[in-house]
Parts: sequence; structure tokens; C-alpha cells
Amino acid sequence: MLNKLKERMEKARDVAQEAATNLLSRKVSIEVQEYRYNTCSGCEKLYKPTDTCRVCGCFMKVKTWMPEQECPIKKWTKAPAADSSN
Repeated sequence: MLNKLKERMEKARDVAQEAATNLLSRKVSIEVQEYRYNTCSGCEKLYKPTDTCRVCGCFMKVKTWMPEQECPIKKWTKAPAADSSN
């Protein structure tokens, strides 16, 4: 019984690690991230002590790297992921 539970926990860990790796490999270029973050840094909706958006609640140091994300008040839009084959 404990062996089966251990196997399931290890499988879940492996799946989570693979998903995290896939998400981290899909990010925008540094230029896009800097543009997005600089835009957020000057926005009145940014709560500076935690770098969170007061509209969507996201941590902007993370959200600005994600290609499928966009500003909730349309200051920046979705962007293609950077080419990771370089």
C-alpha cells in the first residue's frame, strides 16, 4: 500500500516538474519582457511594494515573461514566445 502511494507521489512530482519546465521554456524575449515591465513600473495600478497589479492581482515580474498574458487595461498585449533554439 505504501509503495503504491510512494509511486503515485513520485509520478505526480515528475509530471509537475515536466509541466514547470515546459512553462519556463515558453517565455517572451528579454526586450518584450523589459518593455512590459517598464510599462507596468510607470502604471498607477502597480502596487510597488510587492510588484503586483491592483487590477488582476498578478506578480508582474513573473507575468511579463509569459507570452499568453496581457495587461488587463490593455497597456501591452500577448506576444510570441522567444525562439528557444538559439
